[in-house]
Amino acid sequence: MRFFRRLLFLAVIGGLVWISLFRQTEIKRFFFPSSPSAPTVKPLKFAVMGDVHSDAENFAVALEKAKTNNDDFVIIVGDLTSLGKKEELLAMKKVLDESGLKYYAIPGNHDFWSSNPPKANLFWEVFGPDFQSFKKNDFKFILADNGSYLGINALMGEDGQNQGDWLRAEVAECWQISCLVFMHMPLNHPRSWHIMGEENPTVVLEVKEWVKVLTENKVREVFAGHLHFFASYELEGLRTTVIGAIAGNRNPQSPKYLEVIWKGKELDKKEVFLND
Repeated sequence: MRFFRRLLFLAVIGGLVWISLFRQTEIKRFFFPSSPSAPTVKPLKFAVMGDVHSDAENFAVALEKAKTNNDDFVIIVGDLTSLGKKEELLAMKKVLDESGLKYYAIPGNHDFWSSNPPKANLFWEVFGPDFQSFKKNDFKFILADNGSYLGINALMGEDGQNQGDWLRAEVAECWQISCLVFMHMPLNHPRSWHIMGEENPTVVLEVKEWVKVLTENKVREVFAGHLHFFASYELEGLRTTVIGAIAGNRNPQSPKYLEVIWKGKELDKKEVFLND
């Protein structure tokens, strides 16, 4: 008899628990409907180009490919021209404007007319400021000038320039937001000395400090040109991709640019060859 009483007691308790769970499910169903899933964030797809060296034909082909691939914008990492004369800068700006693509440009070492002193204002006159930043889809893009004589001096805090202070302030929030940095010359390379400060030991010491600043502030990656060949590597804790060159001459590899798709933690990079 005692056994059956226990069995009946357990059955009653089990039934009450089941009814309670059922009622909670029904209440949630009718009064607390599940929220719709968050909308999918559209990935950013953009092109990084450099070392055009006034090759208008190849440049037009590259921009047309970027347009056909529905790239959102183009970032130029310097050396649009061969000598930096104003007529050269204007000719390359005309090719960019005719493409209809949104673009951002920084100078390279060939984009300043070699006079004494260098006429840095020519790039400004045609393309505007030689360093800038912008945000898209909660991603931050930082474009620094380390290709020109004045840009390097400004990073080092010389000649009354403030690019160094500006860059430090820009990367300070890269702890909270994903950041990419773009410049003409890579800060380091595992096999090449063709980097920022290659002819100036004083600048080389400053470069070491900038590698430290970028890595400590969690910059995701640096994109650069100048070497005329593609390379992707991590050195001294800094991830760097050198994009290759658009120009047909003085190019050890096929003319190319880089297409980047950025979504959340994913960063996909693809070489786009002009002769494909």
